[in-house]
Amino acid sequence: MTIIVLFIVGTIFAIKSNFFIIKKVSILGNPVMSGEDVKNGTENLIGQNILFINKQNIISNAKKNPYVENVEISKSYPKQVNIKISEKEGIYYVEKDGYKYVLDNDGNLLEKTDSVENRSLVNVKGIDLKDVALGQKMIDDSRVLDFLDIFYQIIKINPTNYKIDYVDISDFTNIKVYVGEVEGRLGNDENIPDKMNKLLHIIQNPDIGIVKGYVDVGFNGTPVYYKEER
Repeated sequence: MTIIVLFIVGTIFAIKSNFFIIKKVSILGNPVMSGEDVKNGTENLIGQNILFINKQNIISNAKKNPYVENVEISKSYPKQVNIKISEKEGIYYVEKDGYKYVLDNDGNLLEKTDSVENRSLVNVKGIDLKDVALGQKMIDDSRVLDFLDIFYQIIKINPTNYKIDYVDISDFTNIKVYVGEVEGRLGNDENIPDKMNKLLHIIQNPDIGIVKGYVDVGFNGTPVYYKEER
């Protein structure tokens, strides 16, 4: 009987007391693209009882932002909720109808914007995009998707300081990559990592000193390059 009474008293205390009222919601994980949106969407947690928050609702609402990939929720008793966000990464953008469509390496639409100035995104030409909602896949072509994923790995581990500006895959037998004023001719979509490694190291080589022209790595054998006078 005593245990039952204590349980009832404890339950009433938990429900009625201000001791478990949330005073702070902390957004963790440094979510650059989605943090402010998630923060604004969770302000309603302030004043709620920390014991009775609905974690699944919080996760579902956060994932309405297309940049949100994963959400972890923890509680710092008695008054703080921590929401840790991991984000999808914008890697590419495609220009269409005057807009820039920002995509991740899986071809998912993360953003539709007027400008991508001062952002480290690679422009992709030669892609047919579907009309989809934010967060959905814009590309059906499996060959294109495979290329984007492989090229993403190259972007991540780029051993040089040279930025890849854009890639043209309108013809998969004649893929072109542009690094500054240097055109890289990759040929087909086979052995892309090896071809890109050759291309970037030729551009980086001070003995070659190419800043404008082309480098052809689209065949077996020693790459061919041409330097234009600036």
